[in-house]
This record gives sequence, structure tokens and C-alpha cells, in this order.
Amino acid sequence: MSYGFIVFYRFQLMTPEQAGKAKEFWDEFGKGSWPEHLKLIGDYKHAWGSDWSGFLLIETEDPQSFFEFWPIFRDKTRWYIENTRTIVAIKRDAKDWM
Repeated sequence: MSYGFIVFYRFQLMTPEQAGKAKEFWDEFGKGSWPEHLKLIGDYKHAWGSDWSGFLLIETEDPQSFFEFWPIFRDKTRWYIENTRTIVAIKRDAKDWM
């Protein structure tokens, strides 16, 4: 069984220097700090029709791994992410559609 997490995020207002630092952090974090057991399916820059700056789409077989990772990640991004909202879902198997 797979679990999906849609994490909406909103950036704080930043100076160009802060925005550069945030981009640098995200680029570096994605290269080696993302846990193997959490699959980052997508990083979407916009969430048109909402007031969110974008969202992450994450999938895992072990939802506890997300709940253990998220507070650590949130602490590292708190300086430039104003707010987040997470939706959790269980992925259907193909046989569930029949």
C-alpha cells in the first residue's frame, strides 16, 4: 500500500538575496538529504486557483517515515516558508477500480 502526501507551501516575502539562498538550500538538499524511502514525485512551482506558492507530491510505502522526516525538514525551511498544509491519501491499486 502506498501513501501520498500533497504538501502545499507559501513562501514568505524575500529579498532577491534571500530568494537566492532559499534556491541554493533547496538545490543542495535535493542532492543528498532527501530520504530514500520518501519518493519526491514532483515539486510544483505554482498552485493556480489557490493562494499557495506551490506544492510537493511525495509518496512512500511507510507513512511513519514521512511523519518522522517532516518536522526536521520543516525546521530547515521555516525561515523562508510562511505556511504549509498537507493532504494525506492512500493510493488505490488497479484492482480496486474493477
